[in-house]
Amino acid sequence: MNKTVLITGAGSGFGWETALELARKGYDVIATTQTHEQKLALEEEAKKEHLQLMVEKLDITDANDRLCAESWDVDVLINNAGVAESGPLAEIPMEYLRDNFEVNVFGTLALTQSIVKGMMQKGSGQIIIVSSVAGRMTAPYLGPYCMTKHALEAAADVLHAELEPHNIQVSIVEPGTYATGFNERMNQSKYKWYGKNSMFASDDKAIKALEEWLVSEQSNPSEVVETLLTLIESKEPQFRVCIPAVWEERVRGVLCGQE
Repeated sequence: MNKTVLITGAGSGFGWETALELARKGYDVIATTQTHEQKLALEEEAKKEHLQLMVEKLDITDANDRLCAESWDVDVLINNAGVAESGPLAEIPMEYLRDNFEVNVFGTLALTQSIVKGMMQKGSGQIIIVSSVAGRMTAPYLGPYCMTKHALEAAADVLHAELEPHNIQVSIVEPGTYATGFNERMNQSKYKWYGKNSMFASDDKAIKALEEWLVSEQSNPSEVVETLLTLIESKEPQFRVCIPAVWEERVRGVLCGQE
C-alpha cells in the first residue's frame, strides 16, 4: 500500500520539487500551499506532467486550515513550510520576530499536533522537520531566523523521544544554502524596516557582505529532495541529517570553537 505523504510549503522551493518527485514515484501526495494562487500554479504543473497530485491550500498558522487537515489519513508529515526574517536583532520590530515564530515554530508544532492524532490511532507514522544549519549555529543579522530554527531543533529532539515508543519516527533535516530563492528573500526581508536611520547603519558593509555570501555558495536543491525521499523510504531513518556534507563539518567546527 502506498504511503500518503503530506508536505507543507509546497508552493515553492523544496516543497514544490519534493511534492512533484514523490508523485512521480507513485506516492499518494497531499501537497499544501499557503495561498490559492500557489495551489493553482502547482496543480497546473502537475497537470503538465500528467501526475496524480492532491493540492490543498493550508496556511499552517490558520486554525481552520489545520482542522481540515485532521481528517486526512497521513502516513508521513513533512514540515517544510517556513519564512525568514533578517536584520539586527537589537532593533527588529517585535511584530516581525513574532511572525517568524508563528510560522516556523508555533504553526509547525500546531499542525504536527493535528496530524499526530491520526498517527497515534494507527500506531505508526513518520514526521520530518525541515530545519536549517541555522538551527545549530548563528550568524549576525540572521538572529530572528536562527532563533526559530534553534527552537525547531529542540522540538525535534523532544518529539523524537516522546513518539518513538509509539512507533512514530521523527527526523530533522538541516540544509545549508540552496538555490531556491529563499535566501534572497531572507536578505530582503529586513528592508521593510531597516534603512539609513537604523542604529546599525554603520554596519551596512558587514550586512551586505553577509547577503552576498548567502547567495554565493548555493547548492542544487535536488539534494534536499533526494534526502527527503531517502528518509521516507528507509526502515530506520536517520534522526538528524545535515546537508551538504561540507556544512556538517562547518557546524561541528563552530560548535567545537574552531571558527
